[in-house]
Amino acid sequence: MRSGFTWERLGVAAGGLSIAVSLAVMSLWLLRPAALAKAAPLLFAMQFNTALSFLLTGIAYCLLFSGMPRLAVLPALLTAIFTTLIFFQHPLAVDLNVDRLFITPFFTNNAAHPGRMAPNTAFCFILINAAVIVTACLRRNSNARLICAALVCMISVTALIGYALSITTARDWLPLARMSPQTALCFFSLSTGLIFSGVEKLGYNQTIVAATLAAATYLLLLSLTYVELMRQEVLFTQELPAGENANARTTLLGVLLLSGSVFACLIVYAFRSAENSRRMALQLSESQKRLAAIIDTAVDGFITIDDRGRILSINPACERIFGYCADEMLRQNIRMLMPPPYRDEHDQYLANYRKTGEAKIIGSGREAEGQRKDGSTFPVDLSIARIDLDHQVIYSGVVRDISERKAYERDILDANAELEEFSYRTSHDLRSPIASSLGLIAIADDMIRQGAGVTEVQPVLSRIEQSFRKLDHLIQNIIYLTRTKMLDEPDTSIAVARAVGETVEKLHFTDGGRRTTVHIDIPETMIIHKKLSRFQIILDNLLSNAVKYHDPAEASPEVFVRASTIKGRFVLSVADNGLGIPMENETQLFQMFKRFHPTHAQGSGLGLYILRKSVEHLGGTVAYRRRDKGSIFTVTLPEDNRA
Repeated sequence: MRSGFTWERLGVAAGGLSIAVSLAVMSLWLLRPAALAKAAPLLFAMQFNTALSFLLTGIAYCLLFSGMPRLAVLPALLTAIFTTLIFFQHPLAVDLNVDRLFITPFFTNNAAHPGRMAPNTAFCFILINAAVIVTACLRRNSNARLICAALVCMISVTALIGYALSITTARDWLPLARMSPQTALCFFSLSTGLIFSGVEKLGYNQTIVAATLAAATYLLLLSLTYVELMRQEVLFTQELPAGENANARTTLLGVLLLSGSVFACLIVYAFRSAENSRRMALQLSESQKRLAAIIDTAVDGFITIDDRGRILSINPACERIFGYCADEMLRQNIRMLMPPPYRDEHDQYLANYRKTGEAKIIGSGREAEGQRKDGSTFPVDLSIARIDLDHQVIYSGVVRDISERKAYERDILDANAELEEFSYRTSHDLRSPIASSLGLIAIADDMIRQGAGVTEVQPVLSRIEQSFRKLDHLIQNIIYLTRTKMLDEPDTSIAVARAVGETVEKLHFTDGGRRTTVHIDIPETMIIHKKLSRFQIILDNLLSNAVKYHDPAEASPEVFVRASTIKGRFVLSVADNGLGIPMENETQLFQMFKRFHPTHAQGSGLGLYILRKSVEHLGGTVAYRRRDKGSIFTVTLPEDNRA
């Protein structure tokens, strides 16, 4: 059992009270003050055996309610065995010599069996220690413990009331077998701790249990009063009158039966009400747990605030979205999660809403901006609802971070714009060489019909071939572009120096390839893990552009290829002393169909665009920097795919 609750503290206090009372009584019996016993016999009403039993029971209580149930079993078991032996001496009319086992009483108070524990006292010890043992074994509360403790509580309260009202049978179950007031008080405190500690875990309401105990005790007291009345009649050898055709005993019996029926109905009603309340509370608890589980696992943020804008509750998604922990947000104004101008307008908006009831945001959704703990802002979808409670009005809000959605929307808009430009330019560039070729074919056909020779027709055929080569180059670039967007392949190990060398070897036989000297400064052992096709597209475009757009006036065209790792990132740079990029065109770099030296070499204007898309697909960036003579392109790829 866990300590720390009010009734569990009471259990420890009850055990402490029993120990204190028992030690005081045992001390009196051991000191044997005869004068004090004659002057105040009530102090010796509790027998030594009874005090010893309370000492062991109190120790068991303290161990039980202090979280050591196993240790509580031994003293409780010893007490239960000892008091059971004493109890059965009464109905069996035997003497087992346990009354004077530890001490010989010096003061008998006219008792038939000096030192013997009263039967009702022994019975209560059996019940209370049985409850302790059951609890220690089960490690939880139980109906058996509740019933045992309730019986002890009823008997002890009845005895205390009997002393208060001088009802002899309430405290004397048998002649000269009286339960002392000290004993009744200790039993009351012990039973109360057992009854109310954890009773709600059994599904019972503490108030209902207390009322039921009071009613049962009242009925027991009426029954004992009836017995007392019968005893008085026997003593006086006549019936006590109550009316013309009735006596006091008959009247009291009627009152007893009537009140018993009323109380029985009330108890049944109370238990049914308690059961319904327990069922409703259980359903409500399960509903709250389900709702809490849904809210706590939701990807959207849930926030509730009061009518002053103070945050009452949040879910874990809010901590993730805004970067604050729960303690930093709770009881703070919701403005802390808003950037200007929303922050400045929020309190005024709430004040206006309270005055006029006019809602601009409440009850509807809208896009707004949020501010994280680090000061960065981001777009959010926000919906707010008003919740009217009995004594308070609160507002609940659902916040969704739409940064990713906005990024997708921008990508879609950019893709649509690129697609529109691509469609227009592709249709134009495809149609132009075809139309040119058709015209040249018609010219060649006329020349052949007119008897022109091969040497005369050859220039026309060469121009037709050039047009189709241009068309083939454009189609090849379109294929590259499609592969860049749709190709999906696993990462593979790439030897960078070898891949660059093979690409340079292929370019050696192209225009300008023989004149250009390529310097490769890459460690032979450098290995990266990337998608091979996309990395090859990057090399092809960087190196082919460097070779293709060399400066014809340059005596020694050169290209410098370097690769290294900087802060864990792979960096590839290609520098040349070629034509470079005109300054006014640098803003158009990496766009589709942009050619900066159309008269120098054939091209579609898609090369740098394909380069950028391939680099971005690998999670990297590409940058251009002007040189005094020529250009330098730098590709940076992240380390997460590197070996």
